[in-house]
Amino acid sequence: ISRLKISAYLFIDKELIMDIIDRIKSYEPLFDWWLFDDLISIIDQESLIKVKHLSYGNEKHAFVKVVTVYDQDNNLKYLEKRIQDIKSHLNLNQGYIEDEFVEDEQYLIENNQGEVIGIDLCLLMKEDTYKVDDLDDLSGKLLYELGLKLFDKHEYDEALRYFKKGEVVNNSDCICIIGYLYERGLGVERDYVKAAYYYQKATSLNNIVASCNLAYFYELGIGIEQDYQKAYELYLKGAETGFPRAICNLGYCYEYGRGVKADLKQAVEYYLEAARLGYSEALYSLGTCLEFGEGIEKDIERAFKCYEEAANQGHERSQYRLGYCYENGLGTLQDFVKAFYWYERASKNNYPPALVSLATCYELGQGTIEDLKMARSYYKKAAHLGYVRAQFWLGYFYETHLEIKNAAYRCSYWYRKASKQNDVQAIVALGYCYESGFGVKRDLKRAVELYFRAAKLNYPAAQCNLAYCYEMGIGTKPDIKQAIYYYRLASKAGYPRAMCNLGYLYDHGEGVKINHQKAFDLYMQAAKVNYAPGLYHVGLAYEEGKANEVNIDKAITFYKRAANLDYAMAMYNLGLIYEQNEDYHDDLKAISYYEMAIDQNDIRAMYRMALYLDEGKVIAKDVQKAFTYLQISANKEYAPAMNMYGIYLEDGISDYKDSQEAFRYFLKASNQGYVPGIYNLGRCYFYGIGTDVNKQEAFELFCKASAMKYREACFMVGYMYCYGDGIEKDIQKAKEYYQESADLGFQDAIKELE
Repeated sequence: ISRLKISAYLFIDKELIMDIIDRIKSYEPLFDWWLFDDLISIIDQESLIKVKHLSYGNEKHAFVKVVTVYDQDNNLKYLEKRIQDIKSHLNLNQGYIEDEFVEDEQYLIENNQGEVIGIDLCLLMKEDTYKVDDLDDLSGKLLYELGLKLFDKHEYDEALRYFKKGEVVNNSDCICIIGYLYERGLGVERDYVKAAYYYQKATSLNNIVASCNLAYFYELGIGIEQDYQKAYELYLKGAETGFPRAICNLGYCYEYGRGVKADLKQAVEYYLEAARLGYSEALYSLGTCLEFGEGIEKDIERAFKCYEEAANQGHERSQYRLGYCYENGLGTLQDFVKAFYWYERASKNNYPPALVSLATCYELGQGTIEDLKMARSYYKKAAHLGYVRAQFWLGYFYETHLEIKNAAYRCSYWYRKASKQNDVQAIVALGYCYESGFGVKRDLKRAVELYFRAAKLNYPAAQCNLAYCYEMGIGTKPDIKQAIYYYRLASKAGYPRAMCNLGYLYDHGEGVKINHQKAFDLYMQAAKVNYAPGLYHVGLAYEEGKANEVNIDKAITFYKRAANLDYAMAMYNLGLIYEQNEDYHDDLKAISYYEMAIDQNDIRAMYRMALYLDEGKVIAKDVQKAFTYLQISANKEYAPAMNMYGIYLEDGISDYKDSQEAFRYFLKASNQGYVPGIYNLGRCYFYGIGTDVNKQEAFELFCKASAMKYREACFMVGYMYCYGDGIEKDIQKAKEYYQESADLGFQDAIKELE
């Protein structure tokens, strides 16, 4: 009851106000005669309601005090006992004007599941005057009561007159509330020093509320020198009287070791005690302990109930956590609509984390209609409040929505803002902007500096990026030892990309001795956290028999897991297994996986599909579609595709012929060391396809390809020796090259030998 304690006003959101109003209206007529008229104030779990008489033409008004009691376990007997305790206390006249409440009623509060979560105790207040001209003859208790009624009506100047008179007669409640007026700046100019003075004065008169407020000032150093020990002692004093806020704050002291040795289990005990009294802050703290298993056994369902009870009291952080529970199905069924509802409730008073989550809901269309403008507005609102995570996510929003004007610049701007607050994710993102020149002038050295800064803050992603820069010589001199050092740091922190990169170095002996087993172990660690590249590399190790015997079944299992995560390389390798492995041959499965990989823009899969479409045996022949795949893949400089695309251009397949373009693609494939491309480039020089005839250049290219056992090239070298075409005739060498080509199965060479 506010007449026993005054604590900070909550910034009540409109939804909570509507909940209270709707409940009160559902109880009408109150006390048989009264209808809701206005909500005067809400303080913690109390509301002051103005009611009007239901009789037509009767302008009589009265006031109803509503005390709301919740219980985290939905225990109706416990709720009723607490209500009875309040009633008994009222009847003892401790701190109350005699006969202040003339009648009482109580009503059950149910949640959406129909469970009883609380009780509203409605107290009809005695009709009396709120203002008295002559205060000299009033007792301190009466001065406080009358002043408090004016306080409830927000008539702070007039209320202060009563409280000041009460100070003269040393009424501790009046002195305490004067401190509160100075703390909040209500009717007076805000002055923390004066607030602390009045709290100290009231505390000396054994006022528990004042002692708790003073403890809070000592804890944070507000208007007084910070002193955790004094804060702890004052909270302990309040807790011993059963004051919920003091009990809860005593829990904080034990949790964070303020004025007492840290003891998380003891902290939880105090949170439990205050939560049983329905104190919202304690419910929230207990909920987090239960959610994360801190000081108490992890219990997501109980955590959810704590958040729900506190959320229904308007506690915004609990509303946010409740939304998070609904979003992720923690302690309840996943429900995006309810998640959105609670994020919206929590954001009413601009709680930054809730604003970000609400923005995400709008961005993804999760629990509401997708609305990028609304998403952007909520990200911006939270970012402008200085919330560093919002600044990062706003930067990321611009990075992923390039349709917005100057998106790249805006992205780097917000990453830079968040970086100034040492947000490691933003520092790394800004580093990538400098590395790629996104929204800023490309500066590889600056990128490395940013990665190094975040790496020193023990951020694994930064350590991995820094390692890669050292490995590849990006923005710094190549230093494989430093690369390995940072890859190991990130790997020890459980960062899967670093594990895979380090595994690659062990696989190929770069900076370390080749150790396929060590590489496999690292890949497997990454695979255990369902990291797609890790799954892929484990599959590859089983397929190639590295560190283990060849096991295609296991390879397929891991490839499929990676493919389910949309990892194109795994899809492609599955396609190859089903296309080329005799024991698993299934062209239709191969085509299915190639098509999946193509959806991920895999250029190798496009080439394999072009072969199927060109052949026309398993699926209908479609040279136009094959041409399209080859063109895309060739333009991405995939050597096999460039070679085949050159053939299409040379022969005019798909109704488009261009010998010069064909020559250009053969040249590009040849420059990558692709043997068929080397051979076809030799043909171009030999026959003058897209270029001038140059037999010497052709001969050298044929020799180069023949050295890599390309049978057609062996044949052409033999042919040129046999007939002295462009080189000196040499029958013996001709026979040798013809024989090599024939041994490789080339029929034309067999005929020439005959």
